[in-house]
Amino acid sequence: MRIVLCLIAGFVFIACSSSPVPKGILPPERMQKVVYDIMQVDEFMNNYVYKDTSIDLTKKRSILYKQVFKVHNTSRKEFYTSYKYYQQRPDIQKALFDSLYQWANRKKEDRVVKPLKPV
Repeated sequence: MRIVLCLIAGFVFIACSSSPVPKGILPPERMQKVVYDIMQVDEFMNNYVYKDTSIDLTKKRSILYKQVFKVHNTSRKEFYTSYKYYQQRPDIQKALFDSLYQWANRKKEDRVVKPLKPV
């Protein structure tokens, strides 16, 4: 009887501790950071680099994306595989992008310079 209880407890522990995403897919916390940096690259490209007609936009964007993937220790293939995975699961994707939105707003608020209070 003790063996059966230990086996059941072991299965429950393993099931509860497993990742919500399969192997080869970036976990939500990590995916959130990569997506944020990809969005920053796109923002930079659209607001600054786009105005410079001497730059090959596709090549520049590709270089910057590679840098983002390198910083986050992932690959282009792993990112896009993960992105497709999240697109096929709207409930997980919504949670990912909702938390990304909140995280980005917190970062934005941290960058705002607050005026000094008069003494």
